[in-house]
Amino acid sequence: MLQAQHQQILAQHQQYAQAGLIPPQTNLLNPQQPQLQPPPPFITPYGQYSQPSTHRRVQSSIPPNHHSNSGGNNHHQANASTSSSSGPSLGHNRRHSLALSEAKQAAAIAQAKRSNLSDTSSASPETPTSSTSDSKPNIPSFKFPSSPDKPADTSSTSSPVASPSRHGRSQSLQYQRSFTRNTSPQRSYQFPATNNTSASEQQQPQQQQQQDFPRSHQHNRSGSRNFDGNWRQPHQPQPSQDFLSAPFVPGHRSRGSYGNSVSSIQAYGMMNQPQFAPNGAPGNQQQRKSLFSPYLPQASLPALLAEGRLVSGILRVNKKNRSDAYVSTDGLLDADIFICGSKDRNRALEGDLVAVELLEVDEVWTSKKEKEEKKKRKDATINSVEDNRQPLSENGGLRRRGSLKQRPTQKKNDDVEVEGQSLLLVEEEALSDEVKPLYAGHVVAIIDRVPAQTFSGTLGLLRPSSQATKNKQDAERKDRGEGPSRPYQDKPKIVWFKPTDKRVPLIAIPTDQAPSDFVENHESYADKIFTASIKRWPITSLHPFGTMGSLLGAAGDEDIEIEALLRDNNFPADIFSEQVLSSVPQSTSITEEDLSKRRNLNSEYVLGFAPKENLVEQAFHVTKIADDKVEIGIHVVDVSHYVEENSPLDHEARKRGTSVFLKQRTVNQFPDKFNEFVSFKAGRQSLALSVIFDIDPKTFIISDTWIGETIVTPSKIIPYSVGQSVLAKEESDVAVSQAEINYIHTLQAVSNKFRQQRLGLDEDDKAPVHALLNYVDDENVVVSSNIFEGTLIQQLFDEINIKVNTAVAQKLVATIGDKAFLRRHADPILQKIEAFTESVKNLNMEVDTATSATIQKSFLSTGDAGIRKGLEALLYKCMTRAKYFIAGKTDADNYGHYFFNVPVYTHFNAPLRRYADIVVHRQLKAIINGVPYDEDIEKLSTIADICNFKKDCAKNAQEQSIHLAVCQDIDKKTVATGQLVIDSIVIQVYESAFDVLIPEYGIEKRVHGDQLPLRKAEFDKATRLLELYWEGGIDSAMYVPDNEKNVKNAAAVTPVRRGRVRASSAASALAQESGGLESISKLSINKDKPSLDKSDAANYSETAGKVLAPYFENVIKREENGERVQEIRVLQHVPVLLSAELGNSIPCLTVRAVNPFTQ
Repeated sequence: MLQAQHQQILAQHQQYAQAGLIPPQTNLLNPQQPQLQPPPPFITPYGQYSQPSTHRRVQSSIPPNHHSNSGGNNHHQANASTSSSSGPSLGHNRRHSLALSEAKQAAAIAQAKRSNLSDTSSASPETPTSSTSDSKPNIPSFKFPSSPDKPADTSSTSSPVASPSRHGRSQSLQYQRSFTRNTSPQRSYQFPATNNTSASEQQQPQQQQQQDFPRSHQHNRSGSRNFDGNWRQPHQPQPSQDFLSAPFVPGHRSRGSYGNSVSSIQAYGMMNQPQFAPNGAPGNQQQRKSLFSPYLPQASLPALLAEGRLVSGILRVNKKNRSDAYVSTDGLLDADIFICGSKDRNRALEGDLVAVELLEVDEVWTSKKEKEEKKKRKDATINSVEDNRQPLSENGGLRRRGSLKQRPTQKKNDDVEVEGQSLLLVEEEALSDEVKPLYAGHVVAIIDRVPAQTFSGTLGLLRPSSQATKNKQDAERKDRGEGPSRPYQDKPKIVWFKPTDKRVPLIAIPTDQAPSDFVENHESYADKIFTASIKRWPITSLHPFGTMGSLLGAAGDEDIEIEALLRDNNFPADIFSEQVLSSVPQSTSITEEDLSKRRNLNSEYVLGFAPKENLVEQAFHVTKIADDKVEIGIHVVDVSHYVEENSPLDHEARKRGTSVFLKQRTVNQFPDKFNEFVSFKAGRQSLALSVIFDIDPKTFIISDTWIGETIVTPSKIIPYSVGQSVLAKEESDVAVSQAEINYIHTLQAVSNKFRQQRLGLDEDDKAPVHALLNYVDDENVVVSSNIFEGTLIQQLFDEINIKVNTAVAQKLVATIGDKAFLRRHADPILQKIEAFTESVKNLNMEVDTATSATIQKSFLSTGDAGIRKGLEALLYKCMTRAKYFIAGKTDADNYGHYFFNVPVYTHFNAPLRRYADIVVHRQLKAIINGVPYDEDIEKLSTIADICNFKKDCAKNAQEQSIHLAVCQDIDKKTVATGQLVIDSIVIQVYESAFDVLIPEYGIEKRVHGDQLPLRKAEFDKATRLLELYWEGGIDSAMYVPDNEKNVKNAAAVTPVRRGRVRASSAASALAQESGGLESISKLSINKDKPSLDKSDAANYSETAGKVLAPYFENVIKREENGERVQEIRVLQHVPVLLSAELGNSIPCLTVRAVNPFTQ
């Protein structure tokens, strides 16, 4: 077999040589060639994954001629001809790769074809928005600099539009990109080039004689043992990929091939690669089958990216279908790239900067459908065996009861975890045959990965799927009166780490790193939270290999939950080393030099404001200069004066990147001693950097701006809570003088005027606090339990800081140009804005989406606070987060901050809690003192990357901590009943479900029809009306779906699913919460078997109706022809049952609608 493959490779090599793509004298797989020396050990961050094995799949036998101008049909014919004459191993239907220009043209055609189907995505029963839905067919042309070695190619302007079957490539759109995450596609990009060995979604052959033992499906592999070498040796050498210098050839390959042929391109790229035995020594032992493609070498990427043959972007895993992912290209493409399946994702993780080869969408989509149909047939078979009472639809796994969709059990469990473990619903792309992705591709290299990522999770002896099967078998044995399965005879070599974050794959951990008694007592560790990290991921392994970190403790303990939360978000414990602590300055004395070169503002009446104790980094003064001029000074502590660059304190702050503000605690960027040392204090002179505006008090137009180093002495420090009391006209525990009250109101007036100018508001417009939308730029320092709730005092300072940060950014750009450290917020991609517009129309409202300012202005017309929160949630989910960047790495047209509606922006006002502000302070001081700023631009870019990553982690951590606090609050309120009756607002309606916003807690949840006692559900897409046909007299709170009652299914139901089957009735939940009727409080509640006392049973229906009646005042219901029908429309208020589950690695919130026909 190997000889035959060798002959095949030689034949294909001759074809490549004839095509001029490789040198004809290249000797492929010559046995006489010396073997390469093993490369350095595997390193996860910032490097490519070097794997020893060739890929098992065949690629196109004749790559396209990149200098040919022949049309796509000619290419297609040539390929078809080659396929038919190349032997059985080459007779596959191949995927066609696209150049950047061709992909854009194909996307424009697809948009034009479906422009009349824009309402398709909103009809999806599961997902309301789509980042890959329609947009205008006219895509702007992108022009980039030509490559260094040849002039720019303009042939794309005259090239024919690529059809879906086109195989040829365009040489147009030459561009360069720099090797950083924050780089815009319009400027020079220096990435690593090629030999495409892309991973496709392909089934494993049904029979593999060379495996250790057979498996029933997909990859016939032996457990998860790594045959590339001894995985216990962390520094085991692996073959290098540096020799992959052959020309890049598009990766055309069958996704459904059953052949076992060796790819000629892979073999050519690895012609000198030695074979390694399991112990790491070279040998001729049989290799395991490759499940993924090797990555392209880093050195090959710049040319391919410059030519438009690859694109780069940040990978995002689909939370609802974790085998799929999307790549965001930061404006290069007008939609995200769809990555279909784990093989096309090619071992990339959430947040990786990846290189992607674009593929034809139709081919990828067809493959996805085939894969889904196969899974549905499999699910249908399992379901029919387990419960033949459940009707099956024609498409397999999706069952229906009337017109009500019935999700498979595993799908329900996944939805519970995804929807229940976040405050807002996770919106992913609603794809269908009518609304396919505009772009598709596969990952061919990981350009950058954040180093040393740690994950929290649980440890198991078996994979979760295997454990579920074992549990089911044990339950069946018990039913038959048999004993449990025999205990393990041999100690396994690996155990399985299941990360809390479902987007992270299972990690194989050496057994000797687990607790010593884990194998024998693994059940006792089921509720324990561990930490682990990924070390390497061979192409021959379905799962990565990692190392165990530590045992944090038991799930459910708040301190352990917070510690796990911080670890998941890459933050250490709030402990600083002795070296860092020793570098904290010991004196704040101001020298004569400071007095001589700084502007002395000690004579001004300065007030400092403290969001938290020992975190006072901002102060203000207001002085009337003349009748037509008022001076407003904003002063920020000069942290950079005390943090010497490259000192231990500086290194620690850079590594942390930002402070983390949780609902339960704070993890500071600097030691508490330093924060107290540097913060403003009443009556103490402090060094500051100041921005002073001269403002016309009538028009509030700024006539002059001064930025410089100052010395200030605050007269008083006012906590945010006191300032909020003043603005809200509430009583305060702290005495406030009239002068201080006047100061606060003056600052509020200035803030309001600045907001009117920024958003183009009318004089009488009073913008509400958009607390949720502010998350697109920064986290809250004062954390509320409701993400929609902000404070007036925070809104006051936010607006003034927008003006200050904008002025500083303008100064940096004008003075140091390309090295300016800035922050930008990209416009939402067109498809998401269109999806947002469609969602707003479904709410019977109109929003002007021309700019961020017009959108926010449209919100003012919404008087209902609940509806406005719904609009905020929809807009928030269609926007990305702001990012730091270096001016010279991005085109000037992309400097703007979309949400703030400003042309240029940075962070300057919070150096004690953001490292980016310290960088900006150093740049400003260089400008102020006339010192050349000679920091390396690449180093600045790296700092920006670190700060971006840490800011996103801090935001995620804050949201998760709020979620935990909300779950704990609900759990305390529902100790007796298990659930809470609460009002909600319907904001989206689907075929068998609807979304609700619960204003009291600021959470958004989905109500699924298959979890309710319904006979059927009918949905009118034209009127957006969902009609629920209820069973009479069955309480939603106590209802258990039939398929969850099945004993055989019980073992497959996860603890989360079992725990959320609640016992008490809706009426009981309401009565227990409010202390309602005495008779209701006597209800007997049993978590396993709900029941009522006999004395109460007769009166239950009548009493329940009385208790719940106020909640159904706005519910539209009717009874006709024996049917009990409730109408669900957007913006309706409906009562729901809210419950919280603690004790899992992530707390879970679930919601059900209350049956209005309980009487």
